[in-house]
Amino acid sequence: MEIGKINELEVIDIRDKEVILNGGDEGNLTVSKREFQQEINVGDKVEVFVYRNAKREAVATGYTPYVMAGEFDYLVVNEVSPAGALLDWGITKDLFLPSRNMTTKLRVDRSYLVYVYYDQNTRQVIATMNVDEHLGLTVPHYQMNQEVEILMVKETEIGYKVIVDNAYWGIIYESETFEKVEYGMKTKGYIKQVREDGKIDVALQKQGYKVVDSLCALILDELAHHDGFMPMNDNTDSQIIYDTFGCSKKSFKKTIGTLYRQHQITIEDDGIHLIKEK
Repeated sequence: MEIGKINELEVIDIRDKEVILNGGDEGNLTVSKREFQQEINVGDKVEVFVYRNAKREAVATGYTPYVMAGEFDYLVVNEVSPAGALLDWGITKDLFLPSRNMTTKLRVDRSYLVYVYYDQNTRQVIATMNVDEHLGLTVPHYQMNQEVEILMVKETEIGYKVIVDNAYWGIIYESETFEKVEYGMKTKGYIKQVREDGKIDVALQKQGYKVVDSLCALILDELAHHDGFMPMNDNTDSQIIYDTFGCSKKSFKKTIGTLYRQHQITIEDDGIHLIKEK
C-alpha cells in the first residue's frame, strides 16, 4: 500500500453504513458507504486514497484529494500556527505544512505552491514550499510533440513558468500563448524541446506540419460552409482565431500561408477567399 496515493483494495465486508477493506499489513480499513459513488459488493476491488491520522494509523477515503504524494499544486491555507499551516486539500483532514518547510509568511485564505510527499520520519503525508528540491532530479527524456501534464506556476517576462509531469521546470513563451491562463491551472501541453540546461520548452499545441495539415482541412471546411469566404486574415485577433479553430495565431498564419502557396485561397484585406475550381 502506498500512503498518500490512490490504492486499489478489496472489499471484505459490508455493514450497515460502512465498507470494510483489506489493508494488508495496515489492518482492515473502514470507509463510509456514502464516500462511494458506485454500488459496492464483497469481493470487489475499489480505489481509495490512503493517508495517516494523528495516531499514525492508516485511513482510507473514497474521496480524492486535490493533490497526492509526489505532486505539486496550489493549496489554500485554512489555519496558521507557530508549528506550521493547515492546507485545504479536498478531504476531511487538512494537509500539514510544517514551519520548517515554509519559505515565506503565509496568510489564511490565500493559496501557495507546495509539493506533497510522504515523510518517512514523521510517517505522515506533509507539504513543503521548497519545490526546487523536488524538480529536475533526473535528466528529462522527451520527444517533440510528446504530450505532458503541466501546472501553470507564474508569469515571467518571456511567458509562463510551468511544472512538467510533476518532475521538471518548463516554460511556455508568451508569443505562443493563445488562451487565457492563470497560476494553478492544470492542462495538457506538448514538448517543443529539451534544452541543454534541462529546462523544457512547452507549447499548448502540437508543432510541425502535421498540425498544419490538420488545420488546413479545418480552414477549407469553414470556407466551404460559408460560400468560400471567411472574415479572418493575418491581422485577426488571436483570441478570435483560438475560439474558431482552437489554435494559436502563429499556427493559423503558417497554415493560411501554406494554402496560399498551394493556390487554394487568396488573402485579402476583408478576409480569406476560397479559389474555386474552374
